[in-house]
Amino acid sequence: MKQSLHILHVEDSSDDSELVEHLLHKDGLNCEIQRIETGAELFEELEQRQYDLILSDCALPRFSGFQALEIARALKPQIPFIFVSGTIGEETAIKSLQEGATDYVLKDRMSRLIPAVRRALADANERTMLQAMKTRLHQARRLEAIGTLAGGLAHDFNNLLQIIKTQVALLPLELSRPEEIIKIAETLDEAADRGSERMHELLVFARKVDVHLCSVDIVPLIYEIVDAHKAWLPKNVSINLQISEGLPSVFVDPSHFDRILTNLIINARDAMPQGGRISISTQVVHFDPAFPHSWQLDNTSYLCLKLSDTGVGMNEATRLQAFEPFFTTKPFDEGTGLGLSVAFGLMQIHNGFIDIESKLGEGTTVSLFFPLVQSKSNSALVEVPQYLS
Repeated sequence: MKQSLHILHVEDSSDDSELVEHLLHKDGLNCEIQRIETGAELFEELEQRQYDLILSDCALPRFSGFQALEIARALKPQIPFIFVSGTIGEETAIKSLQEGATDYVLKDRMSRLIPAVRRALADANERTMLQAMKTRLHQARRLEAIGTLAGGLAHDFNNLLQIIKTQVALLPLELSRPEEIIKIAETLDEAADRGSERMHELLVFARKVDVHLCSVDIVPLIYEIVDAHKAWLPKNVSINLQISEGLPSVFVDPSHFDRILTNLIINARDAMPQGGRISISTQVVHFDPAFPHSWQLDNTSYLCLKLSDTGVGMNEATRLQAFEPFFTTKPFDEGTGLGLSVAFGLMQIHNGFIDIESKLGEGTTVSLFFPLVQSKSNSALVEVPQYLS
């Protein structure tokens, strides 16, 4: 037995509603029609019951079809909405489609009703299936990410446990040599520190760490961090700074900012095994609120810090996975895959965001966007025309 369609009909004429029901049944569409006449009834029906289709007259004594359309789009935008009216003109018909109606049928051309209804139901069913597929894909990706996270954790902590077990096993053999006992204790302490560091990185990624934001002049902080790390860079890797003076202050946690920039410098260094150049630059940008996805951004100016390298770069598949915890292209024993995921988590803590541009063989550019405390009139704003990938 076919499942009955539930149709909500906004119509003041019971005769017209019965005609619609007759035509639908005659064409083999098993349906139940609930006729209403007012906005209050429409609210009640949409909030309390499930409907497959909404049909509406354009002009009613106490209510208009466009008001019905507005309510339906707000409460149940997934339900197809068809105007069935004797007063709808060409301009009104076009306006109805622009406002979100699925279709319109003139009452003196009811032969169009059945094709319009079937097409609307088919389109709605297709959208529902597509949404279900997207939901399943999202769930699959989440499960995959959880699996990657669990696998990375298991690998890292298994290595630490092996170190601890090995050193503990040596303790009885070294009881007569205090200096060896001290070495074993130091190794165990290092293993504990590494485990604590891994857990801290995961907490950062999950945004479960304390943060102490304060207004900071970021220019001297960048110079201080870069100078502190130049010593351990290979001689064939150089850092080129293009830092604007007079930049507005930003709210950052200096220690977390140090961690972000350090992780990016390490990644850039590792991406240039044959040597190369790291470039760090700054500029103030403002996002155009008119471009797509602007709802994800604050309507404010940002300090953009870019770090570029001349390394091996990434293909698109790798770039899209770069922020996943424990994802790494480095050899198994040379990287945890937490550097960029930690930077991602810290940037969200700072109410900012991070973006990566990269091409295989052409290097990588990582952009950090920090919301500004205030904008200075002498700071040039760079309009960003489109949303970053």
